[in-house]
Amino acid sequence: MSNDKLLNIDELKELIKNGKSTGLLFCFGNSLVSKIIQAKTRIREGEIVPSHVAMVYRTFIFESTTDSVHVNHKNIKSGVRMWLVSDYLKSEIGNNTKYYFYPTNKFDKDMMLKCLHLPYGKDSIVDFLIKDSSEGDRTHGLICSQYANKCTKLSKQRCPSPADLYRIVKDLGRNKNER
Repeated sequence: MSNDKLLNIDELKELIKNGKSTGLLFCFGNSLVSKIIQAKTRIREGEIVPSHVAMVYRTFIFESTTDSVHVNHKNIKSGVRMWLVSDYLKSEIGNNTKYYFYPTNKFDKDMMLKCLHLPYGKDSIVDFLIKDSSEGDRTHGLICSQYANKCTKLSKQRCPSPADLYRIVKDLGRNKNER
């Protein structure tokens, strides 16, 4: 997807349901926590930034989050996790979230698996909410963008925000289109 259009759940479903899509999935949530993360990570007023980032790898979603989910008779635990795209899509119905999908297959698959089951980085997210940034602390877990960055190495920051990674992929997309 090379344009700037944000997707609704039905458009996202069409894009990633077949198991052949691989890339970064940026989520623009509407919860209070999502709105605070967006406000704290915006560079300029009116900038639209995500509150969450996940990795789509074929039929799986890799992410780190505070929420556990019960879907299709399964309990998907919080923290760094891997779950089926089909379960993820079903759990997202009715959330009024918007999405941006950046296709890439440049993932460190060993790192994706190595980090599974680590806890969510609560200390890091509190840093973002209070101080507008975080150095991250792997001993206390990983936040979504820290996990995605460990697996993509998009940013030199130790703990970038979802907005930081989004800006990087938007720049990569623009530069690719200018060639």
